[in-house]
Amino acid sequence: MLLSVFSPLWIILFGVDAVLTVIITLLLKNKTIDEKARFMTALAVFNLLYWVFYKFMLAKEPTFIFRPIMELPFHLCNINSILILFALNTRKPALLNFCYCCGILGAFMAMAAPDPEFVNIPLFSGIKGYGYWFYHHIIVIQSVLLVSSGFYRPSYKEVPKSALILVSIYFVMFLINLLLRTLTGVPVNYLYSFGLPGNPVVEKLYHILPVYPLYLVPAIIPTIGLCYGLVALGRIGKGGKDTIHS
Repeated sequence: MLLSVFSPLWIILFGVDAVLTVIITLLLKNKTIDEKARFMTALAVFNLLYWVFYKFMLAKEPTFIFRPIMELPFHLCNINSILILFALNTRKPALLNFCYCCGILGAFMAMAAPDPEFVNIPLFSGIKGYGYWFYHHIIVIQSVLLVSSGFYRPSYKEVPKSALILVSIYFVMFLINLLLRTLTGVPVNYLYSFGLPGNPVVEKLYHILPVYPLYLVPAIIPTIGLCYGLVALGRIGKGGKDTIHS
């Protein structure tokens, strides 16, 4: 069965996410907040190590053109994978809310509009099959666990702060892209601040506001709406006595 966007296998993997999240949530149900933090920290560290393994194996893949400067951990999912470690240990509500909302949305967008190299192939055909997809599905699981485990109860008032963090990261990445392009001549494009050819949504946004990197800024409006929706879902449960609240 080939893995392509919205294919049966693509949908099944999200079902696996749901099942694993429910199982882990039940296992963490009676744990203290410190025990939950340790478990989720271990999961986040595992996923970062898995990312390193995935990139190492991808560099050895003969059918993939691997350029190290294009594979640095500067995309939103990579940034979220790092920030969640700080969120879990500082327990700052704004950072937890960012990792919860943008972890889910960022990973979903990566899997809804993946690089053509990673689609229309069997999941277990090699590192191009399972590497990319497993990494992003773990991000979805660890992001949802922040809330489902009772570690953190999201708040509507944290959404604007999450949006500000996201916009700040976007413009910092644009400056990094600009610097790396100037120094190396390689078309580095983290967070797609220089466009994403072939993606109809990105191309439509550039048609509306044809200025890099400003063309993506209007996308923050629907993103904020989706964040409020995720917060609403995350507030269905009341949490425990040690749940972190804003």
